[in-house]
Amino acid sequence: MASTERSILERIKVDCEAIDGTGSYNYDFSASDSVQLGTEPVGAVPRAPGIYIFPLPVQSSRITGKTPLNSYTRVFNVQIDVWVPRTSEAAANAILAALDAQSDVMRALENDPTLNGSCHDLEISSSAYDGEAVQVPGYGVATLRVTVEYNEVRGQ
Repeated sequence: MASTERSILERIKVDCEAIDGTGSYNYDFSASDSVQLGTEPVGAVPRAPGIYIFPLPVQSSRITGKTPLNSYTRVFNVQIDVWVPRTSEAAANAILAALDAQSDVMRALENDPTLNGSCHDLEISSSAYDGEAVQVPGYGVATLRVTVEYNEVRGQ
């Protein structure tokens, strides 16, 4: 049986792959390999538009009055880096492009807050910036930290 954490990462990937540039979405991440599990390649320009999803720490605890007796409450943090090309040379364009891409990912995940029943809820904090800040000019970058809370039954 797959871990809950694996199910969460896989569902986040599916939700991001559903961003297709139609309706209220600005970008299309539905193309093959646009959304990847794992960090950006070192020494190479990341795919743009592209999404990279990777796990951060998991915390397991018991919360009095909240956690069922046979369970643990887990908080799993996931980082999502979104890369999009800027569309003009205007100074603000990269950041504005990153904000649009950030909004797309937030919209997709907030539309599935239980990640297909894998968790109770999720929360997102994010930042958008010009790729020049990380020595990759010509791109807008958004970094989202998704905090996922769920219960894990003891021994299962």
